[in-house]
Amino acid sequence: WCLDGRGVLLRSLWDVRTDLAEGRLVQVLPDYRQDADIWAVHTSPLMSSAKVRVTVEFLRDYLALHPSPVNH
Repeated sequence: WCLDGRGVLLRSLWDVRTDLAEGRLVQVLPDYRQDADIWAVHTSPLMSSAKVRVTVEFLRDYLALHPSPVNH
């Protein structure tokens, strides 16, 4: 939609980084910030699943080491 020149959108920088770098999108409000927390919501029995547990732990560790580039 925005890539067709039809308007403005609010997206995470990591989601549009390539389009910005290659000039397909232009950042129009660089000082505007919107919180976008990430939550891992699950039922208790689901957390006993190794796949779910490993995924949640990976995301927790990865995001701790790679904070958002817009958090100053």
